[in-house]
Amino acid sequence: MKLYHVAVEQEDDWFVGRVLERPGITTQGQSLDELVYMVQDAIREMWDERQVQLELILPAEMKVAPPSSSAA
Repeated sequence: MKLYHVAVEQEDDWFVGRVLERPGITTQGQSLDELVYMVQDAIREMWDERQVQLELILPAEMKVAPPSSSAA
């Protein structure tokens, strides 16, 4: 499984991710989960790589809401 590092920035209400090992892959999502999906999709479409692991690099000052949990 290939590991990719994704530099994440926040622009307004969007998270923007840039894959450091693959110049040219920059995408965005309204949540970190959506951003991860979009990065994986871009890698799959551009290089046909399906088994990838992502490590997100977030700035210390980034405001990220904790994931919501649903009680059963």
